[in-house]
Amino acid sequence: MSDIARIFIAILIMAVLIGLYIGSYVLNKRTKKPEGCEEIASSCTGCAVTTCSHNPSKEE
Repeated sequence: MSDIARIFIAILIMAVLIGLYIGSYVLNKRTKKPEGCEEIASSCTGCAVTTCSHNPSKEE
């Protein structure tokens, strides 16, 4: 296989991967929040996940 063909295949694979990423991102943004899903930031008392932005230990 020639070098030009390998470069073309690599570019094509990257374009497909980037397209899948952008497509899934857009579809996820368009998805509506399900019923019963509520904002927990106001009632959050903390948990073991210290990297969560709602964890009260970060505010200390």
